[in-house]
Amino acid sequence: MNLLTLLHSAVSEVPQKACLMYKQDGKYTSITYSEFWDRIMHFAAGLVTFGAKPGDKIGILSTNCPEWAISDYASLAIGAVVVPIYPTLPAAQVEFILKNADVRYLIVQDGMQLEKVRSRWPESLLQVIVFRETTPSMDGKAVPFSDVCSIGKHQNLSGSRPDVYSIPEGQLATIVHTSGTTGNPKGVMLTHSNIVSNIHASLSYLPVEKTDVSLSFLPLSHIFERTVGQFAALSSGATIAYAESIETIQQNLKEVRPTIFITVPRLLEKVYAGILNKVEKAPGPLRGVLKKGIESGTSAGLTYRLVDKLVYRKVREGLGGRLRCIVSGGSGLAADIANFFIRAGIPVHEGYGMTEAAPVICANPKDGCIPGTVGKPLPGVRVRVAEDGELLVKGPNVMQGYYKNPEATAETIDSDGWLHTGDIAEIHNGYVRIVDRKKNILVLGTGKNVAPWPVENAISLSPFITQAVLIGDKRNYVTCLLVPDVGALQSLAGKMGLGPNPADWLENPEIRKLIAGEVRKATVGFADFEIPKRAVLLQKELTLETGELTPTLKVKNQAILEKYGHLIEDMYNGKQYLPIFDDSGPSASPLPQLSGQPSTVSADPDESGKQHPGAKRMSARKIPVWIYATSGLALGLLFRFWWGE
Repeated sequence: MNLLTLLHSAVSEVPQKACLMYKQDGKYTSITYSEFWDRIMHFAAGLVTFGAKPGDKIGILSTNCPEWAISDYASLAIGAVVVPIYPTLPAAQVEFILKNADVRYLIVQDGMQLEKVRSRWPESLLQVIVFRETTPSMDGKAVPFSDVCSIGKHQNLSGSRPDVYSIPEGQLATIVHTSGTTGNPKGVMLTHSNIVSNIHASLSYLPVEKTDVSLSFLPLSHIFERTVGQFAALSSGATIAYAESIETIQQNLKEVRPTIFITVPRLLEKVYAGILNKVEKAPGPLRGVLKKGIESGTSAGLTYRLVDKLVYRKVREGLGGRLRCIVSGGSGLAADIANFFIRAGIPVHEGYGMTEAAPVICANPKDGCIPGTVGKPLPGVRVRVAEDGELLVKGPNVMQGYYKNPEATAETIDSDGWLHTGDIAEIHNGYVRIVDRKKNILVLGTGKNVAPWPVENAISLSPFITQAVLIGDKRNYVTCLLVPDVGALQSLAGKMGLGPNPADWLENPEIRKLIAGEVRKATVGFADFEIPKRAVLLQKELTLETGELTPTLKVKNQAILEKYGHLIEDMYNGKQYLPIFDDSGPSASPLPQLSGQPSTVSADPDESGKQHPGAKRMSARKIPVWIYATSGLALGLLFRFWWGE
C-alpha cells in the first residue's frame, strides 16, 4: 500500500463528505473527497504534460492551503519525490535546499515566494508553478497553477490518468530537510512504506474517525503535520480545515470547532500562561479559590466545580467547544500543562518523534495517557537506551538515509540498524521520558551536567516570562536569558505609571524583582546547580525571522551565543545582570502580593548541590471557610465582571 491508495480508499468510502475546508470571502468553504481526488488527477496529468516524470524532485514552497495538499498527492501520484520547503525560510536557505535536493519543478504560493528563486535560479530547476496568479511569466519559467490543472483536466478527459496502484511501497516519496539548530539542513529520505507504516501505527494508538474535524495550522513542510495532520487524517476520512494564519487561530478555532487539534507545546503554554495571568488579576477572594482549584490537581469537589464553571468552561469554548483530543509534538510538554487541559475535559496526548522516523516514535495511547512522558513506542517500533543515555530506535518508519550524504547517514544509523536520535531519555514501565537533546546538555566547569529544557520550560510557564534560555556550558554556575511577557506586564506597568515603553519597564526595580521572584518560584524542586543565579532580560522575543529559532521553534544555541555573547560575558563578569537570589534594592512602588515568594538568599553561586534555603515553596495560604460557602452564582458574577465575555 502507498500513500495514494491509502487516500483512494477513503475517497471510495466517503466521496461526498467534506475533505478540505478553507477560508474564502470571509467564510469557510469545502472540497469533497471526490472533488479533491479529481483535482489531484488533473494536476498530476498537467505535471506530466510539462515533462515531470517518476523520480523527479518537486518542491513545494507555500503556507497550508488546499493547493498544497493537491500538489503533494499529485506529485506522489506520478512517482515523483516531494521536497517540502518552509515558506518562512530566506532566499539563501531556499536556494540551498533546491540545489541539495536537485529540485526540477518548484510549486510556490505567490510572487513573494517566487522572488526568492528569481535571482537565485538553480541550474537543475526547469519550471515554477504559482498558486496565486499575480506574477509575470518570466519567459515561460513560471506558470499559473490553474493553467497546469486545466491542461491536466483535458488529458484526464482523454483517458490519461496516473495508475496510483502501480507505485511500489518502497519507492522514495519525499525528501524532508531537517530544521537543525546547527549547520546546514540534511535531506531525510522517506519512502511510501516508511510513512504508511507510521500512519497505521499512530492510528492504532489514537484513532481518527470519519466524523472528526481537524484545524491545520502547523506548516505542512514539517513532517509531523504532514504525516499526522494530513496523511493520517485523510486516510481516515476526516475533514481538515486550514487556519488562515497563526494570528487567526483563536477565531478559526471558534469558526471550525474542531474535534482534534494537532499542535506544538508553545500554543498550549500560551493558553496556560494567559489563564494564570487572568487569575493573578482576579479580585482577592476569587483569586484564592481559582488558584487553589487549579493547583490542587483534583477533578472533583466544590472547588473543582467552581473552577470548571469559571475557568475550564472558558478554555473549552475558546478551543471551539467540542475538542475530544489534543495531540502535542515537536518539543516537550510540561506535565502541569497537560494535566490542566485534562482537568478541563480536553485530553492532551503527547508524542515524540523526529524527521528521520517519519516522524512518530512514541505516543501516549488513547486509554493509557501519562502526562510528563511521550508515551510508549508505536507498534512495530523498538527503542532502547544506550550506555550514555541516548535513545536508539529501530522500525519500519526509519529513513533510508540522508540524500547525497552517506557520511551523515552512517553517523546516525549504526551498522546494526539503530537510529541514534540524539536525545537523552529514560524508560519506566514501557513509557519514555525525554530528558533533553544530547548536544544541549550543559557541562558545568564543576563537572555537573544540566539538562536545560526542564528548567527553561518551568520558567517559561510563568505568566510574566515568555521565553527562557539556560546558559552555563563550561561555566561554574548556570545563568539564563529571559524574555519577559510584555502583554502580561502592561497592566502592572500602567498602575506604576511607567509609560508606554517596555524597555523602561525592564529597568524598573519592582518589575525586575517580580521577574526574579518568578524564576525562584519556577525552579523550586530543582537541584541547586540547575537553578540560574543570574539573568539578562531581553527586550525582544527570539524569532525565526531573526535567525534565533528553527522553523520548528527550537532555539539555535550557537546563534544565541553569538548574538548575545557580549551580554552573557558582562553577566558573568558582574555587569548588567538581574540577580535571581537578591531582593535588596529600592522600591518605586509596592509589588502585588505573590504567593510562594522565596525569602532572600545570597546571590553567590553555591556548587555544593544543596538547595538554597530560600528555594522552599511557601505553603499556600489557607482559604477561609466562608469562601467555600459562597454561592457559585456570586462568584460567577464576580468572575464575569473581572474576565469579561
